[in-house]
Amino acid sequence: MLAKSNPPNWLKILVISLIGLGIFFRFTHLGKKVYWYDETATSLAISGHSLAEVKQEFFSNLDNNKGVTPVITLDKYQHINSDRTVADTVRYLITSDPQHPPLYYVMVRLWAQVFGDFPAGVRSLSAVISLLVFPSVYWLCLELFELSLVGWVAMAVMGVSPLQVFFAQDAREYGLWMVTILVSSAAVLRAIRRESYLSWAVYALALALGLYTHLLTVMVAIAHGIYILISQRFRFNKTLRNYLLSSIAACLIFSPWLLILITQVHTATNLLSWIAFKTDSPFDLIGIWLSRISRIFFDFNLASDDAWVNNLTSESPLSYSISTIIFSLFLIIYIVIFLSKYLSTNTSLFIALLGGFPGLTLLFYDLAFGGIRSIHFRYQIPLYLSIQIAVVYILAFHLFLAKSWQKNFWQFLLVGLLISGVVSDVRFFQAETWWPQIGGKNLLAMSKRINQSNNNVLLVSNKNDYNLGVILTLSHSLEPKISLLPIQNNQLPIMPQDYQSIFFVDDLENSLAHQLQQDKTNSLKLVYPLEGFWQLDKNQKT
Repeated sequence: MLAKSNPPNWLKILVISLIGLGIFFRFTHLGKKVYWYDETATSLAISGHSLAEVKQEFFSNLDNNKGVTPVITLDKYQHINSDRTVADTVRYLITSDPQHPPLYYVMVRLWAQVFGDFPAGVRSLSAVISLLVFPSVYWLCLELFELSLVGWVAMAVMGVSPLQVFFAQDAREYGLWMVTILVSSAAVLRAIRRESYLSWAVYALALALGLYTHLLTVMVAIAHGIYILISQRFRFNKTLRNYLLSSIAACLIFSPWLLILITQVHTATNLLSWIAFKTDSPFDLIGIWLSRISRIFFDFNLASDDAWVNNLTSESPLSYSISTIIFSLFLIIYIVIFLSKYLSTNTSLFIALLGGFPGLTLLFYDLAFGGIRSIHFRYQIPLYLSIQIAVVYILAFHLFLAKSWQKNFWQFLLVGLLISGVVSDVRFFQAETWWPQIGGKNLLAMSKRINQSNNNVLLVSNKNDYNLGVILTLSHSLEPKISLLPIQNNQLPIMPQDYQSIFFVDDLENSLAHQLQQDKTNSLKLVYPLEGFWQLDKNQKT
């Protein structure tokens, strides 16, 4: 009966309106939100300079005793340089950021040459890519359910989903990764159905593009393989053979970057060392994991933007956490019951594996060995997409097949879900920072505090890669009058006398901070509540 249901005109009008609204939220205020730490790495990549070159210039003044430099000298490391090419962008990734494959960064480098390398210009590529989610999810729904009706509902939900809207304004590869997940999933289902060389070639290409976008595409490919293995009843037949050949072809296409990753594995593991941080207990980890699932449908920016959230109470207000955990638990349980009862085994299996295999693998790994991979929003995109697809099928089923009173109930739920998404998008539209922008609130407060100071302002940073990244991030919002002073780690600097306001970026546990506190020449004040950001008031000795 559902298969015979054509999308009614009111649904098409609603979907087109929501897509239009979603486009508005995706493309407006592109430059309003703080340009956060990871986005600064994107700008460094498109500049064509390596991290080693930045460090060499920034700390050369320290080594040569040249003293302060204007913050504007960092501009060339955040903008396109005429003497650097796309090859230099790839070289940056190889030497400084090998865990990020080059597809998005090559695209954004070429895009910025045309549309500008300022934050709004760089982010606009993600906004354009986000529009590809609509045809991609529609195609996947056709392959999964053979129902255009479900595809229309899916486009409505994704049009106003805060998950999609955020990544549409984030100058990183995760919006592109969403598209490759949806396209490769639709392509593998089409290849299984048609069993033609062309369809399997399309899958191999889509999978290769996914691998060149994000390394966790490997887990999506494995989920596809497990689905084929189970659906073919563990028989080595034509379908399984074609899947293996397509996967091998995709791996061969990806092999140049795989070799680079192997040779640069030490650099990559050092850059990813932060994910080994542990929460206070397994219950905190599971609670945060569940709470964040709700934010694919409604997100009011109440969560902490700290990268190292160690318990549920520090992640978001407890009442909000508990309510979202209950919502997510109920949603997951209902999805499992519904899919097992109303959908064919193969369709249910595909949805479960697409999100469940990557999502639960990361969660179980963190529970067994420690870490916070599973609670980082961007790493759980396959899980979030599969939940969205399951929900839109449930909505379509009940909206068009349920009895009259049940239909009214589900219409109410759909309206509530869409309104929650729109309200979340309005909050996103108004906000200057959003919680997945790690440290964004601190960065915004730092830049405002520094810019509001007197004319002679000095920003001091010790010789630390992370602090250098903070300085590069701040450079997007600091006024040109600001001067920089790099200093040696754990060596008390001689502060210049002609600066009225001095700020110091450092870790609270660094011994240099304690030295400055004990130095009677300087009065060191922590700018509350910003950890690692200090203000120095010079008091002349009498």
